[in-house]
Amino acid sequence: MSHPYDESRSHARPAHPYVPQQPAGYGPPSGYGGMPGPIPPRPARNGLGITALVLGIIGPLTGLIPIFFWMAGTLGLLAVIFGFVGRARAGRGEATNGGMALTGALLGLVAMGVATWGLIVTITAVNDTINEIDKAVTSARADFEQGPADASEPTKSPAKKPIALGQVAREAPFALKVLSVSRKSVVSSSIENLKAKGSFVVVRVLVKNTSKSPATFDGSDSGLLDSDSKQYVWDSNATINQNLTSGEGLYDPINPGAKVTRTIVFDLPAKSTPMVIALFGSTGSDGAFMYLR
Repeated sequence: MSHPYDESRSHARPAHPYVPQQPAGYGPPSGYGGMPGPIPPRPARNGLGITALVLGIIGPLTGLIPIFFWMAGTLGLLAVIFGFVGRARAGRGEATNGGMALTGALLGLVAMGVATWGLIVTITAVNDTINEIDKAVTSARADFEQGPADASEPTKSPAKKPIALGQVAREAPFALKVLSVSRKSVVSSSIENLKAKGSFVVVRVLVKNTSKSPATFDGSDSGLLDSDSKQYVWDSNATINQNLTSGEGLYDPINPGAKVTRTIVFDLPAKSTPMVIALFGSTGSDGAFMYLR
């Protein structure tokens, strides 16, 4: 009979000892025999370099219009800043477009130069415009203060020496010759009859275009000096009236080499004696002066 507390039985090892099993799908714990995987590289930070190049291209093109100098300067400054920051990133290995960033910065400097040019051009144009406006205002003020010119007021005689009646005067782009001078109290056309306030002086002038292109001679700048050195302007209504009568429009262009007759009419006091006529081929010219007697 065996003893209930037999040591050989109580200390016997089991046939299959328990071994803890690790759940399926799990590798060894970290830090125990495993190697970490490779760290993925950071993406290149190329945004500033690209932006600098784009702004550097747009800036100079915008600056070609001088009034947009402010936009060109702003784009150029931003291109310089972004370009050098992008270049610094490339130097630290954070970007791969260092050349692009440097190109954008250089183009930004060009844009700033173009902007400076546009600023100068704009300021000059504005100053010229202001000066022209000031001149126009000053001239208008002077004319207003002086009042309308009185045709009977004496004025200075022409500075140029007049030529004899019937001679040809050269007044670019025309050659001019007085054909006749007559006095009338009334001038007539198919449209109307005009009566002089004093006495009409009707001057017929032969006009030849000596230039190589059509030109207009209407006599609108013409003046007449009487024996008392008083100056008179043309009578526009009577002049247009008489040129319609001759069948030649006053404002019709004259072809190169062509000759036409223009009639210029002045309204003088009845007792005034016409002495010299001043004819001008273009505004601002010296004029041609011819005796009428």
